[in-house]
Amino acid sequence: MALPELRMTSVVRAAFGLAGGFLILIALAVLMAGVRSQDPAQIPVGGNQTIAASPAPSATALIPTALDPTVSAIQQSDVRSQEFLAAKDLSNVKSTAIGYRVSAGGVKPIELAAVIAQQFGVTGKPIKGDNNSYVVSGQAQGPEVTVYSDPLVRWHYTDQRLIAGEPVNQDTAKKIATTLLAPLGVPVSSAEWQITTDQNRVVVRAWLVLKGLRTELGWTVVVAPDGEVVWADGFAAALVAVPGYPVLGAVDALDRALEPGWAFAGPTPWTGSGSTVLLAVPGPVPTVKGRPVLVAGVQQLLVNKAELGLAQFWQPDGSLLILPSYIVNTDDDRKWSLLAVGDAYVTTRDLVPAADAPNPANIAR
Repeated sequence: MALPELRMTSVVRAAFGLAGGFLILIALAVLMAGVRSQDPAQIPVGGNQTIAASPAPSATALIPTALDPTVSAIQQSDVRSQEFLAAKDLSNVKSTAIGYRVSAGGVKPIELAAVIAQQFGVTGKPIKGDNNSYVVSGQAQGPEVTVYSDPLVRWHYTDQRLIAGEPVNQDTAKKIATTLLAPLGVPVSSAEWQITTDQNRVVVRAWLVLKGLRTELGWTVVVAPDGEVVWADGFAAALVAVPGYPVLGAVDALDRALEPGWAFAGPTPWTGSGSTVLLAVPGPVPTVKGRPVLVAGVQQLLVNKAELGLAQFWQPDGSLLILPSYIVNTDDDRKWSLLAVGDAYVTTRDLVPAADAPNPANIAR
């Protein structure tokens, strides 16, 4: 039997509507009363007031666990930052200066591979390898030379033999490195040498120096106990002077670096410089309306000296720019690097996923 059709008159609908609205208002009033009762100052440690209060938890129980989803994974100690201020007598004179860029010039990777192979005694002809390289390998598992087709024309030599014995004298290792590198055009007389011992091998590094400043460009030779070289690397591109870069005054360069988005311009700390005095954030911790306030320590650094020098900046294509930059001193005896070239010679690009960015450094010449 069919159910009778339910029809509702407008009067009945209005009555139901008023009744429903009245019930909603009652529910809201009850909810608001419950929210007001949950004033943070009145919530017992044990939990909700409607539940019998539990004993106060122990100190161990108050420590959040790593599995608690309401706890941040960031662990931070004291909070501090640095604020740079220019001294009143800091120079702000504009000028021009020389920068440097790398240039492969007429160096051809395939020809360089043959030259380095001959220098290190590796027989064979250069063949095309992975990552746009040329490889010379006389025999399987034997010594090998690789030259890359990138802006620096990087190269390395490797000999996989494991040789036992005592390390050679460091002076002897330097002489071996000098003898090998000098014919390849390395400025051995002006390089900054760094010699260390790694187990029974001596690692000799020759760093390229510009205007008395060591660059990140250099050559390495690793000497085994029997005096044989088991690893060497370097680059063949030249540094070409680029004159006429407009240079900001030191005060203007500092002001620009402190603007939003200019952090890449410095100030960048120099390793090993500065005071050894430990700094602490003073207390006590204040409160506002009973809530603790985050106390952040700010170290004000007064830039009191600036000398025009050079700084290195790697380019997206794998090349290197060495640009006029200030070497500034702060009142805590630290040194910092600060980009000095004018705005016209600086451009920014939005970062993209690495997979979407073409890499000209890997394009073979």
